[in-house]
Amino acid sequence: MTKHTFLRVAFLLITLPLLGQTDNRMTQEEVDLQQVFIEGTREKILERYDKAIPFFEQVLARDPDNAAAAFELAQVYAAEDDAEKALKYARHAAEKEPGNVWYQLFLADLYQNQNADDKAAEIFEKLVEANPDNDSFYFRWAYFLVRSNQVEKALKVYDRLEKKTGINEELTRRKHTLYLGMGDYKKAARELEKLIEAFPQKTAYRHLLAAFYEQIGDNARAKDVYRQILKMDPDDARATLALAGDGQGGSDVRYLRTLRPVFENPNVHIDVKISELLPYLQKVSETGDTALAQAGIQLTDILEKVHPDEAKAFSAAGDFYFYSNQKDRAIEKYKATLERDETVYLVWEQLLYAYADTRRFETLVKTAEEALDLFPNQAGLYYLNALGLLELGKPKDALRDLKQARIMAQRIPPLKYRILILTGKAWFALKDFDRSDKAFEEALQINADAPDALAAYAYCLASRDLEKAQKMAEKALRADPQNPEARHQIGWVFYQLKNYKKALDLLRPDPQNPYPDPLALEHYGDALFQTGQTEAAVKWWEKARDAGNSSPVLRKKIEAKAIVE
Repeated sequence: MTKHTFLRVAFLLITLPLLGQTDNRMTQEEVDLQQVFIEGTREKILERYDKAIPFFEQVLARDPDNAAAAFELAQVYAAEDDAEKALKYARHAAEKEPGNVWYQLFLADLYQNQNADDKAAEIFEKLVEANPDNDSFYFRWAYFLVRSNQVEKALKVYDRLEKKTGINEELTRRKHTLYLGMGDYKKAARELEKLIEAFPQKTAYRHLLAAFYEQIGDNARAKDVYRQILKMDPDDARATLALAGDGQGGSDVRYLRTLRPVFENPNVHIDVKISELLPYLQKVSETGDTALAQAGIQLTDILEKVHPDEAKAFSAAGDFYFYSNQKDRAIEKYKATLERDETVYLVWEQLLYAYADTRRFETLVKTAEEALDLFPNQAGLYYLNALGLLELGKPKDALRDLKQARIMAQRIPPLKYRILILTGKAWFALKDFDRSDKAFEEALQINADAPDALAAYAYCLASRDLEKAQKMAEKALRADPQNPEARHQIGWVFYQLKNYKKALDLLRPDPQNPYPDPLALEHYGDALFQTGQTEAAVKWWEKARDAGNSSPVLRKKIEAKAIVE
């Protein structure tokens, strides 16, 4: 509808009542006043508020009881963000015509915008009294009572509405939440019990009660409710899972083993099974607990057989393998996931990190480019591609992707931080030390005490500013003495300082790491040589060569059985 058409319709709506007046004809004064009102309405519809205001003010000046003009002025001032005048005229309109619901609702909205929730609650109290069959007014009344910290009154409003409508899920949930917030667990539970009594055959409401008991730590009552559910529905998967291992006690591993029957049941939805695994996957990611991971993997093996077409089964398996440092198996599972569903970005990201951790940088770059075809707006993919390119000796290409990644990661500080560290390494590889230092300094502005940034920066400074490099290395070591990559970088700083004993300790490879950095192995051999352990040094140089270090300098060291500059 065009504005001109709307104006004609508006004019008809306003003037239609006049057309039917035959006995009580309007005076000329009234006709003139209505014409002024129509002009103001026209300007308002056209959003020429500065021209509309004088017309409505003129109406009010000649007819102070004209609620419609006051309402129009309130709307105009609200549109102009003049809250004080909007509220003034909205009150005027509501006072002159208290029975007009629209005037009252608009005034309540203005009160809400000014956080005058108690006054908004008073309006809805009056609206409920005038319109007792309008349930929405009860909910709004209670809402504003809660916002104004009148929770007890809000509960009484809900009770009043419940007497009118009967017990229902929405009211029960609202009352339950309020009691829960007040810390009155007994009444919170009673609300859910009343819902169950009203609908005894709906197990979903019993699940609500059981979940509430679990939330407050009353596991005994929760299990009682789950047993009731199983009596009603022996195939209820959530109740079965909740009671798995009941009475056996013991560890997380033992508990996971009790879940086998549920996981073998094809009628239990895979999402229910996955949700049961997630807390234990989180534990594995935090602790690297291999026994717990293996228990989880046994269940994902079942998932793969029972739900062979579900990508989620293979993704969960991949995560258990990934976080228990079985990266080769993780890669297999992530690839199987993507064969079934290639639309989940996080699986691609995990796969790429697995390739990076296993030092498969050519495959990393190839796969990152495939992922970028699907997710061209993911900064993390550009970062990971750059990581692979830098490790493949292509710092210029890496910087191209890092530039794009940085543009896209402006609002993601953790990723921006990693991008800056990698940028510093790339410029260092190109011997552009000023740009390298600048990138590291920017990373430290995001997190001044981050050990990975400090260690990488110290490593790059070691050949130029040993004093500054030492300070950064020592600070990084205090922050995280166990980080393998940081220990290598810091160890090399102490090597440059000729503190070979400390360097030897820091450079010692982690025997649990199946994918060591070949350069780190070479440096460990260097430290062994400098501490008089020539035979051991040659063995580690050979390990570095076998791990993929093709440096001509390394080859000369092995041949000469000595450090060759």
